[in-house]
Amino acid sequence: MQYQNVLVLTDFSKDSDQAVKTAVDFAKKYNSRLTILNVVRDTHNLTFVLSDSEYHNLERKLGKHAEEQFDKMEAAIPELAQIGYKRKIRKGTPYISCLYEIENGNYDLVFAGSHGKSDLKKVVMGSTAEKVLRRSPISVFVTRR
Repeated sequence: MQYQNVLVLTDFSKDSDQAVKTAVDFAKKYNSRLTILNVVRDTHNLTFVLSDSEYHNLERKLGKHAEEQFDKMEAAIPELAQIGYKRKIRKGTPYISCLYEIENGNYDLVFAGSHGKSDLKKVVMGSTAEKVLRRSPISVFVTRR
């Protein structure tokens, strides 16, 4: 099987950074195209406590923060710029948005870190990685730091 299109899931945690580094090495070896996905949590439930302008300002700041995190990641992993990759930012529940992208993006393989930024550390694997691993229609390569 050829792995031409590879998706990497990131929340910009150290474990996600390891997944990105592993995916970059993989892409260089197998001449794969990388897409790196970050999901910004949906803040729609805050609309009842924030004014419209406050809510839209928060949404804009979250999107800008994700772009800044991508820039930092690219600076920390210079090989990313060398091989080229596509950035994707989605809004929603992380595992649902990840699965939607996997199912609709024509990918051959997914890379994910075993744990993310959640305050709740699971013993074996983070909840988003575990849900994606269990439900993904394609192979998921889970990395550990």
